[in-house]
Amino acid sequence: MQVGKVLGDATNGALYNIGNNELWVSFDYGTSWEFRENYPGYTKFFSGVNQGLIFKGNSQGFFKSIDYAQSFELLPITVTCPFTEVGFFEPEFYGIYGEAGIYFNFVHTIDYGQTYSEIPIDSAVAFWAPGGHYPQISRGTESGEIYLVSWWLDSNYKIFHSVDKGYTWTEKYESDYINIYYWRVNYTAGREPGSFYVMRSRINPAGDHVWLYIDYSSDYGETFTTYFHDLDSTITKVNPVKKIEVNLSNYPNPFTEKTIIEFELPENCTNPLLNIYNIHGILVKQFNITGKKSQQWDGTGFNGIKMPGGIYLYSISNRNISSQLNKLLFNN
Repeated sequence: MQVGKVLGDATNGALYNIGNNELWVSFDYGTSWEFRENYPGYTKFFSGVNQGLIFKGNSQGFFKSIDYAQSFELLPITVTCPFTEVGFFEPEFYGIYGEAGIYFNFVHTIDYGQTYSEIPIDSAVAFWAPGGHYPQISRGTESGEIYLVSWWLDSNYKIFHSVDKGYTWTEKYESDYINIYYWRVNYTAGREPGSFYVMRSRINPAGDHVWLYIDYSSDYGETFTTYFHDLDSTITKVNPVKKIEVNLSNYPNPFTEKTIIEFELPENCTNPLLNIYNIHGILVKQFNITGKKSQQWDGTGFNGIKMPGGIYLYSISNRNISSQLNKLLFNN
């Protein structure tokens, strides 16, 4: 089993793990897991309304299971609502959609997404999506109670809480810096009032285990207690890989015509990619930097046309290395 997105069931101790196109279920708070199915890509799962009830949606339709994902039934509906979370009774769902750096809206449906209403989200609550980390929501334990986790350009996340179906939000927590290319971060509300979980996983320095940190809050996300689990690679199917931190710099910064991004890669580094993102976290340029120590960027995007002036972010991605998001200023 590969550690992926974790969903809670209405049954105490029951969890679903979704990762690597595999669905697993646990009935003992994640101590042991049972395989359920392989699912096609672009499948979304939703759980937590009733015990054993889990939904999934993909290009084949919208499906429902009432037996902890042992079998699924195709529902005769057409979903038009971009929902991402179950509500507090079976046809109710919540969602969030939008474009990073421009807007995000909160949506609500009570008929499986066939019709829905939407509410604009204040830009101080959700606005960015660095590295593709879009805002996510998770329902609480009371009707209308929603948590929202949003990522920001300093590579940290904030937790917000609403008790009126997303009309108003209260900030509860702001994390420290997290290297989003080094850590996998998931979150979900618990099934007890005020409970919230943040799950952070990474490969250990030796490269043969997965370290899983579970941050638990009982006060609506204001404070957390951390629990650590060392998962054996034979369980998590992790190939032994040691991540090496690579430092990046560029000059000149700011620049107008071109800038040189410098780095020092480890030996035998396979297909390292230098990624450049705009301020909204959208990838605008990518270079294969195999065997290089520097890379020139002239401010153009994939189409060869000059990008608008402003702040851009860059990092290196590879299964063996990691780097922080660095900032540069392009004066066009």
